[in-house]
Amino acid sequence: MLGFLKPQDNLTDADRERGLSVMDKQIFAAAGADGFVSAGFLSAFALLIGASNLHIGILTAIPFISQALQIIAVVAIERLQMRKVLVVVTYLIAYSTWIPVALIPLILDVPHVGAVTLLLVFVAIRGVATSFVVTGWNSWLRDIVPVDSSGSFFGRRLRRATIAAIITGLAAALFVDWWKGFSGPEQEVFGYSIAFLFGSIILGYSAVGLMSRIPEPRMQSVLTRSLGGTLKNLANPFTDGEFRKFVNFLFVFYFVTNLAVPFFAVYMLKRLDMPLSFVVGLGILSQISSVIFYQVWGNWADRFGSKVILSISASLYFLVIIGWTFSTLPDRHGGTIPILIFMHLLLGVALAGVNIGVTSLRMKMAPANQSTSYMAAASLALNIGAGTAPLIGGAFADIFETRSFRIAIQWIDPNRVLDLSAFSLTGFDFLFVVAFVLGFITFPVLARIREAGETDTETVLNELDRQTRENLRVLGAMPGGGLVSHLPLTTRYVPRVSGLDIAVGVTAYQISAATKSLFDATARGGETASQVRRQVTSAVETASKGARGASAQGAQIAFGVANGAVHAIAEAGTGTTRQFQTALSAAITATHDVVGNPREALAGAVQGSVAGTIETGYSDVDLPSAVIGQARAVAQDLGVTEEEAVQVAAQATIDALADLPVDEQTEAWDAILSELIAEDDPRRSNQGDDVSEMPNQPSNP
Repeated sequence: MLGFLKPQDNLTDADRERGLSVMDKQIFAAAGADGFVSAGFLSAFALLIGASNLHIGILTAIPFISQALQIIAVVAIERLQMRKVLVVVTYLIAYSTWIPVALIPLILDVPHVGAVTLLLVFVAIRGVATSFVVTGWNSWLRDIVPVDSSGSFFGRRLRRATIAAIITGLAAALFVDWWKGFSGPEQEVFGYSIAFLFGSIILGYSAVGLMSRIPEPRMQSVLTRSLGGTLKNLANPFTDGEFRKFVNFLFVFYFVTNLAVPFFAVYMLKRLDMPLSFVVGLGILSQISSVIFYQVWGNWADRFGSKVILSISASLYFLVIIGWTFSTLPDRHGGTIPILIFMHLLLGVALAGVNIGVTSLRMKMAPANQSTSYMAAASLALNIGAGTAPLIGGAFADIFETRSFRIAIQWIDPNRVLDLSAFSLTGFDFLFVVAFVLGFITFPVLARIREAGETDTETVLNELDRQTRENLRVLGAMPGGGLVSHLPLTTRYVPRVSGLDIAVGVTAYQISAATKSLFDATARGGETASQVRRQVTSAVETASKGARGASAQGAQIAFGVANGAVHAIAEAGTGTTRQFQTALSAAITATHDVVGNPREALAGAVQGSVAGTIETGYSDVDLPSAVIGQARAVAQDLGVTEEEAVQVAAQATIDALADLPVDEQTEAWDAILSELIAEDDPRRSNQGDDVSEMPNQPSNP
């Protein structure tokens, strides 16, 4: 009857593909359920029922500390040799614990210390069950996921998990806010109860059912039915020199980061007095950033190695932690919200890289015939570090909640005394500083790990720059690179401060990718002309602010925007003359708004668009008609006459064709001249032979 829970001796390729397909569905349900009990959501519930900072630390620590029971789980799995049975049963128990948690406000009046105690008890039970789930599931994954594509697989899986958590987390926060307005603040806690019940029963149980459909290959472990043999297998990861270095890193890294990270939500709820919906919204912003970079880090982990991705992401992680100290000086200020948004964006990038790096690295380093014990050792180190840190951090925060450290600047003159708070630490700020300083000890530990085929950080940063420059083709595709070398969207001028170069690099990548996507969208008809003009103007303004001499390079900027736009349209393969003219118009007006020289903007944009058609072999546009017609259309906006605009555009077209054979230049000249005569015939009927005001015609040598 329960034969589907038994392992299979021979797992075919079809079985494996079927299992991976079910895993894609299962992660949506599991992550969706977890979205209802995310860190910010659960912390807010705990504060409502009476939790202190120390209680929050304990609440955060329990799931990690309980993972020490993975030792018992390994023994059980090695003896039973049936991972699927153990995982499915304990997975069901784990989700069932949220039902009594949801009923706590119905049993006791809150806030109440007894309610907090019950919450901690059920979270502990869930942690015990989860320790068995994690142990069996990691070993199970190791045997079913192809090692050579583990980076991209886990990147895809984590990306889907993040999307599901974003949707359910936002839905839960909006529901609680609606419930609070509907039933009153005194009934707010019951909104959380409803969310917990929905997440555990509907989504959680669905995740369990889907997991039961994933095939389990027979374990490759050496069968050691004796307890002594099993304990010997447990000790192997700690006697393996290379893997022991990895275990040491996991303990140190997760200890240091969890001194601070679990208190981000509490910091915003208590110190900054942010509403829950805003806190959850920032968490969703971080998850969106993770979704974007899961694919990037996953692919790069397969190309460059997991260790270097982990190193880069860890650097960025610690930069984010110290960044939180600037959100108050010593209270909320005008820059608080922008800082929080930026920190959450970078936090998502860092988390994506850390998750990819840790997951794929331990998969690679664990021998196939001892995957259970090796995975358990890695999880044990990670969870002990992550579990003990919040306990220390919570107690530390309570001690320093009424203490502060400030460095102030004072200006005194005969009429007044002006005090400026240059630097301030209060309460949680001390945690952030301590975690940042301790973070520097993690990098020597990571450096000692050896991974086959690993590359260095500089190689990956160069690749980040390369892809940024490729995306910035929209703004910087010009002869010799021109303005691109001066754009602030690169790490080449950034000092190698831990995390700072990576922060600049990933920000540049996001901006450049977004800019290119504008033209990809217009090439597919996804944006209106006015939308594209507005957004391109904004992108050019942003990119030009830090460029030295940007105002003197108007033609180059316009060239780059127009050239990149034509490339995007040509790649889409669905371009029309209207879309070509929209891109050309966007390049002209955007550059004119930034640098203020209409003739340079027009000339550069026309040359860039013409060069783009030559480079791509793009022939779906009537080029003379598009160029001359658009020059007339934008003349008034540029503040020049139509005749001046047409002359500049025609001359720029001829200049852009200078490298073509003479006969092709002549053909282009004849087409432009025909277009001018056709459009201006009423006014130029008596001037057909007057070419003194026309562009220089190419001559036959």
